Amino acid sequence: MKVNFNFLGEQHSFEIEKSHYLRRLGFPKDYDVPESIQESMDWSSQWYFDKGNPWLHVYELIVGMENEQIFLNKKETIAPKVYKRFKKYHVEKAMLIAATAGDKVDDETKELWSTDFPDRAFFLETYASCVTESLVEFAVDQIKYWADQKQENVLSRYSPGYPGWELKEQNTLMEIIKNISEIPINISETSLLQPLKSQLSLVGIHEGEQKEKSIKIECMQCTFNNCTCRKKEMYIKT
Repeated sequence: MKVNFNFLGEQHSFEIEKSHYLRRLGFPKDYDVPESIQESMDWSSQWYFDKGNPWLHVYELIVGMENEQIFLNKKETIAPKVYKRFKKYHVEKAMLIAATAGDKVDDETKELWSTDFPDRAFFLETYASCVTESLVEFAVDQIKYWADQKQENVLSRYSPGYPGWELKEQNTLMEIIKNISEIPINISETSLLQPLKSQLSLVGIHEGEQKEKSIKIECMQCTFNNCTCRKKEMYIKT
């Protein structure tokens, strides 16, 4: 389950692990996959390998804090949780990750839902979710590498929609990005990103001592404890 993409002018690739895909589908990682389901999984991964158009970029932003408000490139965003964390670590810059599995998935799944293959639409949408999540993880790894070279530290990523940062603040992030460059992601009137399998995440960078405690479950930041997409293999700092 290989995905190829361009990042900062260079070609990269990563593998979508079967256990990751199964987790997104709602199955345990050691699930004995029936042949019919395996065929749909194989079809979706092959379709994406042939036709998918993933996109990833990282933007460096200047962080300002004043009167309990946080400003990104001088643009205010209402994010109490982010403000608290950035204030604690004296964050003065951050990396904004923009990632999408691409609009071709939306076009294909829309067609599939209206035909006799709705199951393929479901599997393709799920696979695209894996792609977007993996793109963001790749970006975080790159940010950690860049920070290490400068003896800087990285906070765990945070996105609008997480506790303490309303989803509508994605509009603010999109305004910031579009003031910098063109982007193949748009936003609806209800603050949903388009293409659907897209994500914006903010990573704070600081120069002070790393006081954060490593924990094993990234999803501990989320209040939806029964989510089937909860991932238990990743170490982050929170």
